[in-house]
Amino acid sequence: MALEISIYNRQKQVSKQGKEYVGYALAFTPGQRGALPSSADVPPFYIRDQRGGTQWVRLEARTLQEAKAEAAQQQHVLKAIANGVEVVEASERSEERLVSKVAAYLAEIEANRARRSWLAYKNTLESFFLKSCRKTYVSEINRQDILTFKTFLKNQDIADRSIYNHFLNVMIFLKWAGHRVDISKKKGDWPDKAERVVEAYTNDELRKMFQAATTEERLLLKAFLFTGFREGEIAHLTYRDIDVTNSLWRVQKKNGWEPKTKASQRQVAVPTELTEKIVERMQKNKRGLDDFIFPQKYHQNRADGHLLKIVKRVAKNAGLTNIRVDQHKFRATYITLQLLNPENPQLDVAKWVGHSNTKTLQRYYEAANLRNPNTHKRATKSFAGFVGTGD
Repeated sequence: MALEISIYNRQKQVSKQGKEYVGYALAFTPGQRGALPSSADVPPFYIRDQRGGTQWVRLEARTLQEAKAEAAQQQHVLKAIANGVEVVEASERSEERLVSKVAAYLAEIEANRARRSWLAYKNTLESFFLKSCRKTYVSEINRQDILTFKTFLKNQDIADRSIYNHFLNVMIFLKWAGHRVDISKKKGDWPDKAERVVEAYTNDELRKMFQAATTEERLLLKAFLFTGFREGEIAHLTYRDIDVTNSLWRVQKKNGWEPKTKASQRQVAVPTELTEKIVERMQKNKRGLDDFIFPQKYHQNRADGHLLKIVKRVAKNAGLTNIRVDQHKFRATYITLQLLNPENPQLDVAKWVGHSNTKTLQRYYEAANLRNPNTHKRATKSFAGFVGTGD
């Protein structure tokens, strides 16, 4: 039977307002002529289906050519059903298909974990692993497939730490799927776990950003700096999360969102001046307690998942084009400044940033200690007699 239905995939598109988004786009339609754009051959693929109220059916195909063949089979089933024929679709080993397992795993992650975790696994499995691994069934995946995946990652324009994280995500997925692959760290199969260098903003960089920022942008930057909150924690912060009397800001679960870990649910003391400005802004804009403090620009009832764009824009306006700029660097700055204060025990700082122990803070402590003037003085004192010699 000739293919009579269209095939879709997910592609970047631009709305009438000029905003980018990812949506269903036509990849192929019967009778189509001419060369297809490269974006048309990117899985996953879908066909429309109104049975049972379902709008889209996701195909198992990994290429557009495979999608055409599968769509033709689906079309045959749809026509048979329309003619009143009872159809029993073949499903032998279908639950063991790699694509099916990935979909089931992501559904479980989406239901039980934070959205950020779901997005991370979705990116790993759909954007990288399914493009690298050509096996149909999970049980067929072997050590060579994993090593091929590692090579595939190395050929992408991503950092070493991201390579490790993607590799780890796949190994966690395979363990969940009940499939063991003989991968050994001793043999060098695993990519190196490159620790991110602890990098904090300098006082001069912070001043430049605060001066270049608008009033609204400055509130956001100070919220990052004064709390040490992660991007998702700031994005989902509501006015109800602020204890105005004691100037405490709280990270807690909300409908459709939850903190990264149990320890991430916490309260942090914030300078009273910032709390007062946030409350003043709330009253001026007539916002409610359950409204987001930093919502999307055109959707006040939605959390803004792109706060990094604001940070980068401010840094650019401040002339800071030769440094790494991101919102996590504010978190590193918060930790560094807190650890530089000898009155703050490491255990307290760990609680303030949502860590269950001080182990994770060790790298920050070592970096902060090096910045301590007293440490620098002790480390260089032994060479005092040679300074200037021969100049």
